[in-house]
Amino acid sequence: MRVNGHRTIWHLGLIVFMGTAFVSCRDPAQKRRVWVQNGVEMVVDPAVPLSRDHGRVLELREHLRIEDTGDAFYLKFPANPKIAPDGSVLLLDRDQLLRFSPEGLFLGNLCKPGQGPGEFQSLERFVIEDGEICAFDGPAQKLVRMALDGRWIDDRRVEDWFETMTKRWIVGSLINLPQASGVLEDARYSFFCTSRSDETLKKTYVFLGKFYKKLPVAIAWDKFLWAADAGKDVLFVSHARDYGIEVLDLNEGRVTRSFRRAYPRVSYVIPDHMKAVYERPNPPPRPEFESDVIALYLCGDRLWVRTSTEDPEKGILVDVFNDKGDYLDCFYIKVKGSILDVSGDALFVKETDDDGTISVVLYKMTS
Repeated sequence: MRVNGHRTIWHLGLIVFMGTAFVSCRDPAQKRRVWVQNGVEMVVDPAVPLSRDHGRVLELREHLRIEDTGDAFYLKFPANPKIAPDGSVLLLDRDQLLRFSPEGLFLGNLCKPGQGPGEFQSLERFVIEDGEICAFDGPAQKLVRMALDGRWIDDRRVEDWFETMTKRWIVGSLINLPQASGVLEDARYSFFCTSRSDETLKKTYVFLGKFYKKLPVAIAWDKFLWAADAGKDVLFVSHARDYGIEVLDLNEGRVTRSFRRAYPRVSYVIPDHMKAVYERPNPPPRPEFESDVIALYLCGDRLWVRTSTEDPEKGILVDVFNDKGDYLDCFYIKVKGSILDVSGDALFVKETDDDGTISVVLYKMTS
């Protein structure tokens, strides 16, 4: 993502955000409310989901572990793990597109440095579609299509910073940060969508979120999060500190639904890396509550919402919705690392040992 006027690349997921704390998901039940406002279906769910087994701790079984042994590859900032149709595992990490067998055996780095066909100046993103890999080279503004084993198929130029592809759209993004200093102002988070069947058909969608900037401090007051349902040409977007998900239908060209659930907010606790900032003269504004939504994951046809709720014994609380906004389930996940992604019954977690060794662990969900 490029910030206008600064010629700087910003990634939606890399701005420093604020969060964590403790509460429970069992609040008094309320009735589900639905109405239409300005053509958007508004949904407010009760605090208790439909599942009778809600609030349980999800049982996990370690399936495979990818460990940085310092030999053929390295792990620094692993991201975007995917399970390919052939069962192999793909993982992005600093200009590496690492491929592993279903058993975790290293098969190779599919990212070839260079400026020629099938080569990358800087690998930024990738998706798997129809048994092929589409990977984005940021400086070259091109998509490289390759087979699962890395064999080059073709290159394609793109105009905007590539984020993902859906069935009918190539989706790029841009952040315009506010110019004002020392106050909370709206940042503009834009999606630029180009039709895959007609490159002249383009659509732009803008979401607003508060941002604070007084250099050297820059804080995204409102988290900007999204997850794509590629098959349905839909983006799920969260862009405020309080609980809320908007459904952006790329084919209809508008937000069609907004949903949230009654949520007991978590008091804000200053994280260690922000304490010095708040001890300065004229510190930035301090929120009363944590951001309710910490991350979004698409798991099959279900949207997982990681909340700010943490329990020392149970772990982090995850809510589950369908695309209609029905609050289906909630459960706790207790892992010692950070969740990278979810795929089917697989949960990818980044773990760091005491000596700093990084591993990506694939857990199978057994309940």
